[in-house]
Amino acid sequence: MRVYSSRTVSGILAALLAAIAFTAVFPAGAHAQTKVVVDPGKKYQVFEGWGTSLCWWAVKAGAWSEANRSKLIGAIADPDTGLGYTIFRYNIGGGDQPGHNHLDKGDGGANVPGYKPTENGDYDWTADPYQRTIAIELSKRVKDPIFEAFSNSPPWWMTKSGCVSGSSDGSDNLKSDYFDDFADYLSEVALHFKKEWGITFRTVEPFNEPSAGWWKANGGQEGCGFKNNQTQMIVELGKALKAKGLFPETSVSAADETNIGTALSQFNGYSKEALSYMFQVNTHSYSGGDSRKALFNAAFAKDKKVWQSETGPLHKEGDENIALWMANVIMQDLRDMKASAWVDWQIGDPAENWRSLALNHSRQTFTPNARYYMHAAFSRFIRPGARIIDSDNGNTLAAIGPDGALVLVVRNGGSSDAKYSFDLAAFDKIGSVAKVYRFELPGSLKPISDIAVSGKALSMTAPAQTITTMVIDGAEGGVCKPDTIIPYVKVHDGGWNESTDVQVKKGDSLVIGPHPWEGGRWVWTGPKDFKSTDRENRFKNMDGTMSGYYKAVFTNASGCESAVTIKVVVDDPEHPFVEPDTSVNDTSVTDSAGDSTTAIGLRGFGEFYPGGALDAGGASVCPLFNAGEPVQVFDMLGHSLGIMREEKVRTLGAGVYLLRAGKNVRKVRVE
Repeated sequence: MRVYSSRTVSGILAALLAAIAFTAVFPAGAHAQTKVVVDPGKKYQVFEGWGTSLCWWAVKAGAWSEANRSKLIGAIADPDTGLGYTIFRYNIGGGDQPGHNHLDKGDGGANVPGYKPTENGDYDWTADPYQRTIAIELSKRVKDPIFEAFSNSPPWWMTKSGCVSGSSDGSDNLKSDYFDDFADYLSEVALHFKKEWGITFRTVEPFNEPSAGWWKANGGQEGCGFKNNQTQMIVELGKALKAKGLFPETSVSAADETNIGTALSQFNGYSKEALSYMFQVNTHSYSGGDSRKALFNAAFAKDKKVWQSETGPLHKEGDENIALWMANVIMQDLRDMKASAWVDWQIGDPAENWRSLALNHSRQTFTPNARYYMHAAFSRFIRPGARIIDSDNGNTLAAIGPDGALVLVVRNGGSSDAKYSFDLAAFDKIGSVAKVYRFELPGSLKPISDIAVSGKALSMTAPAQTITTMVIDGAEGGVCKPDTIIPYVKVHDGGWNESTDVQVKKGDSLVIGPHPWEGGRWVWTGPKDFKSTDRENRFKNMDGTMSGYYKAVFTNASGCESAVTIKVVVDDPEHPFVEPDTSVNDTSVTDSAGDSTTAIGLRGFGEFYPGGALDAGGASVCPLFNAGEPVQVFDMLGHSLGIMREEKVRTLGAGVYLLRAGKNVRKVRVE
């Protein structure tokens, strides 16, 4: 034992008392401030909107009186006083076998009628009147809504078990010779909705959690195992949509897996033909969160959007408030997976933790809960057309709205206040005041005092258990930051070499595998009409006809392009290499790094006249519109804005857009 003198003890006690006093007055972290850098140069996904599935609540609420339905729809869709949802997923019911009475989930709403109750009978277009009523009324109330149709199960008579809730053991339940029949059913419903009820589904999804293994006969809801042969089903559905004149305005989405990692695995296995019919990748974010980034990278590489198409607290652990827990899911889905849309399961689920509105179907009333106001803290401010931009803190989300306002959302799910300093120096211009709105428990969203923006910086305190939304007008600027391409190549199985000038012998094999090795989108062109969207390309048994310039354009997640050209010469006397004629103007993307236009080749690139797609005489001057068919529309960073007809293109905000029909590309200026 060590013995201390009285002086030493006195000194220790004095220091200890001083430390205690300091801690009492200035608790640990009281002055700590987290710096968050917001970079508008790193622009990510164009956000399409927020939404909800219509099943099963709409099957019940559609029977409410017109006045009460109107109030409910306002709470869901009004952008100022409601949630401002614009995306709605309509469930095409399979319809169970007569005598089956087990579809009782959702207060009975899970018993969704099908439109073709028997194999040899006619379609029954009076079926499912209530869900359809809600869909039609939403289509009339919401500006530019996006509708998706999805199936939980084929009709009972197409299934192996004769039951729409699944097979006896959870395995695949569609009869092997009914793929085309199921595709015909879904496409026929989509066609009828368009012609008779004025709703055009942008996508049709044939699956719902197809690989989960839990869809078994006599269950409480429709479900169908579809772990295998997803490619076949996508192709059959794409062909059916095309045959009925619906594709590409209506295309296919897949596969609504419950696990993001499973969605990634299935997507990587789809054939080129299947991908050609797909507009977007749908996934639920119940689990597999560590695959969010990988799924985005895989989808982006194939020029597909990612939708978070259903989620909820299926695997929630701990005692964190459900609203704050779900807010964290939203942030991860938008930040890491770069979801272009965020869609809730049931806005009116019977279970408290799953819903945003408590619906009383007998009284035809509804009551918002904490989740409702939490969602509003996002959805009233990050509107369709907003661009998610980079903020380097996981408890924050940043977006530039269509009106040019910067929206910052801060989540604090902890038990103590958190101080933040937002660095906005990367903006050329930024407003001087932030309008502030705060979500607090037990459930409210209210405006609070403004916060000053000074020296392109903003400081704020996020109280414990809150979400704070800040809106700053006049946000401009942001420099695109392209990635550097490292041109790695190797001959045979040798080591990698960095080179843009490669010489090989006839019969050699060659691998071109530049970096960045992860993420982004590659578009290659080369000799003999070579085209590829793979990063790494392998060539075997080369000869002189394969000599030439291989050009790659790499588009990173921010939409910034960089390019590289690799010259390959094969020593082949029978086919000697001849330098191409460079006197002919080549309008394809050249070797450069800069702001993205689009990841597709730009040969035949032209412009519309100012004022849009019509000349002075009222006739279309764009050959892409001559047939009156829809075209793909991209912003000037190459991000898809959807498939539109000419009249829809005219309604876009002022600016310059890229239009694509097949391999033809044109540029349009909307004023």
